[in-house]
Amino acid sequence: MRTLTVWCVAAVSVLASSAWAKPKPERERSPDVLRVGGASAPVRPNASAPTVDDVGDVDSFGRNVQYLGVTQTANVELATDCTPDPNNPPGPNDRCIVLAAAPGTTTVDEEELATMNLPAKATHSLICFAVTPFITFEFNNTTGVPQPSAVWNLRPTIRIENEVLNDPALIDPTTGAPFAGAITVALGTYSENRSLAVDERATRTTTQSRACIAGIISKNALTQTYGLSDSLASQFFKKPISLHFGASGLARLIDFGNYFYGIRLYGD
Repeated sequence: MRTLTVWCVAAVSVLASSAWAKPKPERERSPDVLRVGGASAPVRPNASAPTVDDVGDVDSFGRNVQYLGVTQTANVELATDCTPDPNNPPGPNDRCIVLAAAPGTTTVDEEELATMNLPAKATHSLICFAVTPFITFEFNNTTGVPQPSAVWNLRPTIRIENEVLNDPALIDPTTGAPFAGAITVALGTYSENRSLAVDERATRTTTQSRACIAGIISKNALTQTYGLSDSLASQFFKKPISLHFGASGLARLIDFGNYFYGIRLYGD
């Protein structure tokens, strides 16, 4: 088994149902994109206060940044053999996934790689992020014929738990089912889909950071995307919030891979 030494540092998006599906543009699938042309925020009593047209996000306008914490996930390894190496043992929460035989597709869906618990009123209307994935993998075509689609597409997933979402009468419009206490989102970062010639091998090692636009979750998203009332959206941020970090995605025609990420949260 090939083992990599992990060095330290240190997201509702749904994976395509078919590994061969053409990826949608990031604008369509990311929870962190501002909705253009959505409903405006209520008019404020102060006529000089900025509007959505002026600043895009009136709820956080002019508020100070509140740093909420930082964490790093356990490591996710993809390997042909997951027998632990006694000379380089995995961490207590690290994961190893046995790769499907080429040219099969390996599905990754790992939960509880890290957790953060925010107290009530930790932030006013927004949870923002800076996320840095650490990625190493190697494409390798050992099938004896050209392959049109070698894939690496792993991304952070974040389950946001809040007691406001426990009400069974509240339906998540993105799933058609009750929230059951949580919203899960995914944050697209680095992905690659390419062809491979016979016996072609290509190694990738990349560290890329992504910062907040609309946020992991916000008052605007709760009302405009998830259908909560303005009152419930305000209550959401007055309650404790628990965030559970995982990783999901697909890999095809690789002979090893390594993935983890660091994430810092901040609000208003």
